[in-house]
Amino acid sequence: MKKRIGSIFLTALIFMSALGNSANAMDSKTEGIKPWMNTQLSAEERTELLLDEMTMEQKIQQIAISRFNENDKGETVVIKRGGTSKYMNGEFAPQGTLPGCEWQDTGRQIRGIEDLGIPTIRMTNGGTGVKGGSCGNDPEATGLPSTLAMAATFNRELNYEAGRILGEETRAFAHHVLLGPGMNLVRHPYNGRNYEYFSEDPYLTGTLATEQVKGIQDQGVQAQLKHLAGNEQETERWTMGVQVPSQAMNELYMLPFEMTVKDADPASVMCSFPDVNGTYACDSSELLQHALRDKWGFNGYVMSDRRAIHDTVSAIKAGTNVELDWAPQYYTQEKIQEALDSGQVTEDDIDNLLRPRYIKMIEFGHMDEPFDKFMPEIVDPMANGASARKMAEEGSVLLKNDNGFLPLNGEPKSIALIGVEWFAGEAKMSPRSIRDNNENVVTPYTVTPQKGLENVIKELGYNTKVTYNDGRDPEAAAKLAAESDVVLLMIGDNPHETVDRKTLGFPAIDLDTNPERKDWVKQEPLIDAVLEANAENTAVVLKTSGMVLMPWLDRVPAVLEAWFPGMEDGNAVANLLYGKVNPSGKLPMTFGATEREAAYATEEQYPGTRQDTGKIGGPGAYGDGSDQLIAQYKEGLAMGYRWYEANNVKPVFPFGYGLSYTTFEYGDLKVKKVRGEGKGNNGSLSGMDVSFTITNTGDVAGKEAAQVYLTLPNEAGQPAKRLVNFEKVYLEPGESKRVTVRINHADSNHPFSYFIPEDPDNLANWAGGEWATADGKYRVHVGGSSADTPLEKDVPMNFKISKDKNNKGNKGNNNGKSQ
Repeated sequence: MKKRIGSIFLTALIFMSALGNSANAMDSKTEGIKPWMNTQLSAEERTELLLDEMTMEQKIQQIAISRFNENDKGETVVIKRGGTSKYMNGEFAPQGTLPGCEWQDTGRQIRGIEDLGIPTIRMTNGGTGVKGGSCGNDPEATGLPSTLAMAATFNRELNYEAGRILGEETRAFAHHVLLGPGMNLVRHPYNGRNYEYFSEDPYLTGTLATEQVKGIQDQGVQAQLKHLAGNEQETERWTMGVQVPSQAMNELYMLPFEMTVKDADPASVMCSFPDVNGTYACDSSELLQHALRDKWGFNGYVMSDRRAIHDTVSAIKAGTNVELDWAPQYYTQEKIQEALDSGQVTEDDIDNLLRPRYIKMIEFGHMDEPFDKFMPEIVDPMANGASARKMAEEGSVLLKNDNGFLPLNGEPKSIALIGVEWFAGEAKMSPRSIRDNNENVVTPYTVTPQKGLENVIKELGYNTKVTYNDGRDPEAAAKLAAESDVVLLMIGDNPHETVDRKTLGFPAIDLDTNPERKDWVKQEPLIDAVLEANAENTAVVLKTSGMVLMPWLDRVPAVLEAWFPGMEDGNAVANLLYGKVNPSGKLPMTFGATEREAAYATEEQYPGTRQDTGKIGGPGAYGDGSDQLIAQYKEGLAMGYRWYEANNVKPVFPFGYGLSYTTFEYGDLKVKKVRGEGKGNNGSLSGMDVSFTITNTGDVAGKEAAQVYLTLPNEAGQPAKRLVNFEKVYLEPGESKRVTVRINHADSNHPFSYFIPEDPDNLANWAGGEWATADGKYRVHVGGSSADTPLEKDVPMNFKISKDKNNKGNKGNNNGKSQ
């Protein structure tokens, strides 16, 4: 009753203020509308008025994904789980369905409440192209390169452009939320979803994810970061658990999310499947309250991954605002009413789930201007395609190029293009389904490898014939290779969601799109046959989801990692092979030498071993009754390039590595300490400016992604140096440029700091602790990869700060003066 009276009083005050400038009449903008639809009020004020008007039944309906509108009467609807709904007549459609939308039960919509002016909110799956929303008729969308390729660009502007395209095309599809980007780290190469993630490094991941989120949300679309946290494998993903030491959790796996929350202000976050240090992520107050909201200042809403909630009360108390599933399993009317009746949760708890989502809806304009029609006219597919091509070009990494084998010229008269259709016969898109024979984004066009080569050959005026062989008959492929001047062997892997890779080699590929049939093409015998016939004239083009083992590496003169290039595959790869574009990509992950090393050295680390935790394990959403599979992150901070440096192990190709058709020289390193300005700073150290010169010492123009690393004082207990900044520079032949990058103590990645756990032996309290900054000698490293930093300088730093309280929402700044 007190709440109701207070709301009436607040409503009266609001309408009194609306009369402020007109003594005789109500402002036309507010007359006759529901109080919470008054756009002159703040999002917070409108939300409180709306919540006060809603019944408990309405509130419960609004915290879960909806399958269809149960309030529509007089029609019968048959729901096909995970597929298109089939209606008994052609007129029925769930409320909120768009004209022309073949409604699909993906479980990615929250049904609106028309009487309250709440629109249906539609979500589309993230990744590298818009697909998989509430409409079965997916839109034409740009097929972008895989996220690893985007990270390999080391280019902030291109990642913003990727976000802009994703946001624009989501808006054109009349969807409100993009479920992405994916931000889990590439802890090991087996993860079946590594192609959806950025890198093994938290700073690179957080920096580029921040740019993508800004690009998405600048288009009026809500971004949803995923998957928080510990989702570094697909094996038994619904039931498995992770045990991650507190310091590694905060310095590595949580850090990209922290950076993006603070620097990009994302609307939402998706909590992950795993049991994280003893509590399932979507039920974890340690994760969703203590870390995400209390420490980082996150003010958006959290949605569960599908079937990731395990307890109604725990999830509500933790702050999982929306349950994602085909239909609610834990946020049902019955279960929540039972929790209310027992006093385990209160109406305030339910309001707390709704409040941040409504505030974001209002802030993004989704409450006032619902997306009620498709808008393909706002998309320029050719312009977006040109951007996708540039991303594929800058993200491809030249791994090997002996004796200048590449770029190709007009001398070869015959080229054998050899490889399975997926990699050499069609544009290689990122997977967008959970099957071996993956579906892809519906693109306006694609460019095959052969077409791309023929485009460039024609443009350059060469007289070279390209002959394609699909590899089904290795002997025929070998014959073609032996008869050709140059061989382009395109090979790859076939990862997808729900399972991890079974091999780090090159698997057999099923080319039959009918899951009932199998049409396997074996790649390993094909590789052996082709290299036996003409290895010395073969350039290998990798189209992979990450690291692969290459026992034949010493036999071939050139290797280009193209990842999954997207719809402009043919043009992008051909432009690189012929030198129209100079390769400038850098590896976002280390390429190791064996099937077991680094963070995947033991079974305990990956995929884990079974433990009797009292929770059900095994495959599938509900397990099979086995003991729970637990992956132990025993490597701690020594993951990725940090492990190789700490253990003095030389990888095949290090993190940050990538060749060019030209050469670059680094010189003249200078480091200036920066002192803070403004009230309360007292001239104390706030960071450093790192300056150096890059010179193009070769004969062709090119781009170099210069990387800056820091080694912290011994007190910090770090296994190796860490990436703290990078800058991509374009240089003409013989040109030099002076580069200066700033590293601020206040930056969201805590570049000078390390995490001190409150209770290092208590994994359940992994978020408890503080960031600390050591005084002493910091070593600055500058170069072209984590293993090649020719410029190094020791700099004594005294910040006069013993602990960094990790202020909420700290955005960092670039203010300061050099000393």
